[in-house]
Amino acid sequence: MKKLRAALIIVLMSQVAVTIQAPTTENLLWERERARLDSLLTGIPSDLDKTTFLRTYCGELIDIGRLDDQTSRFYQSIDFESFRLSHFYSLFRKDRIPAACGPTSYFYIKLLQSFGFKAYQYSFGFKDKGYERFVHSFALVEIEYGGAKRLIIQDPYLNLSYRNQAGEPMDFFEFLSAIKNRRYEEVVMDPSSLTTFLLAPDPALYYPHLSDSCKKMLSLALRRSDGTLKTRIPITRNYDTLMKSPCDDFESAFVNAMRQHGVQEPFLYAYTLRVSDVVGSADHERVQNRIDSVVR
Repeated sequence: MKKLRAALIIVLMSQVAVTIQAPTTENLLWERERARLDSLLTGIPSDLDKTTFLRTYCGELIDIGRLDDQTSRFYQSIDFESFRLSHFYSLFRKDRIPAACGPTSYFYIKLLQSFGFKAYQYSFGFKDKGYERFVHSFALVEIEYGGAKRLIIQDPYLNLSYRNQAGEPMDFFEFLSAIKNRRYEEVVMDPSSLTTFLLAPDPALYYPHLSDSCKKMLSLALRRSDGTLKTRIPITRNYDTLMKSPCDDFESAFVNAMRQHGVQEPFLYAYTLRVSDVVGSADHERVQNRIDSVVR
């Protein structure tokens, strides 16, 4: 009887192990996609080019759009640690949900880490009541460049980075120091353009935030020739589209928020206004402390 019981326990334990280890469909899809990306990265020579390639990949994969209440609650229920690449890859590839700058940078950072890069999320802006909209998050990634390590901005949501006047990727600590000391001319934006999709399964989410002319433009863009409505439309992901659109001039609104907080500087200065903890690779607290030593 004891031998039978022991044998039964072993069988049950092996079944549990198989259940735990069995890959899900999401995991299989993601591992296949990650292998494809890995094969492409082997042909890219530099860290800068590799991280830019992955930034472009994220920008094309992830849709943009206003969030309904259910999607907002879903995003609020996760943090960096609980964010799973395989699950969000499945959602994004099927155009199931859009993502703002926070989840977009989470996905990019996790992707970078899966290929051995150290990366972090940095957020700036305001969190007091009435100004919660004015926050932007992006990725910082450590690369080898010119024989030394640099921590650079790679922003997958706005699809940009920054360079110095010599045309080199600008180290983030030099970037912050230049801005803090009002040497704005030392910072050169390096923007790019790509095409992703604007998700609009319910246009009513958009209309309260748009002028009459912009409502009309959106309505025309969504309407098919047979009168039915599309749920997504192509859109350019670049700085001008997302920050300077005549239908939502976010940069000007952000600058106005800065004025309301007593900051009489151009938008670039907002990058010094850290609004939340730095998250990401294991030494994120060290990175945050170094950032604070520059901007305080």
